[in-house]
Amino acid sequence: MWKKLKKLLRHTPPVAAQVPVAGLAYYRAEELATLMQRGDLLELRHEPDNPHDANAVMIFWHQNIIGYVPSEYTSELQSLLNRHRRLCGKIVKIDLNGDEHRWVKFNIYPPRKDL
Repeated sequence: MWKKLKKLLRHTPPVAAQVPVAGLAYYRAEELATLMQRGDLLELRHEPDNPHDANAVMIFWHQNIIGYVPSEYTSELQSLLNRHRRLCGKIVKIDLNGDEHRWVKFNIYPPRKDL
């Protein structure tokens, strides 16, 4: 399934591009950084019961939470999130020497019904 999804995403324009992952320092992201690669797929899940932000979107890499979509992006994702509880993401940049809290960037894609 992941190979098919990667192939489909090559021809699908992202909903949002070069989005930084917020909160990396609070999760196992630094520990997982050596395993992450450009092109890896991410799962984005709406977390409506989040006590800090009802629009919160968690980001998972291989079943591990690595952070959140920054709040400045979640409002533009709400129409998709109202219809689907999950979206797809793909890592496009990993810069361990960059901003210490937002060193992974990814593109966000609409959900794929045909998978």
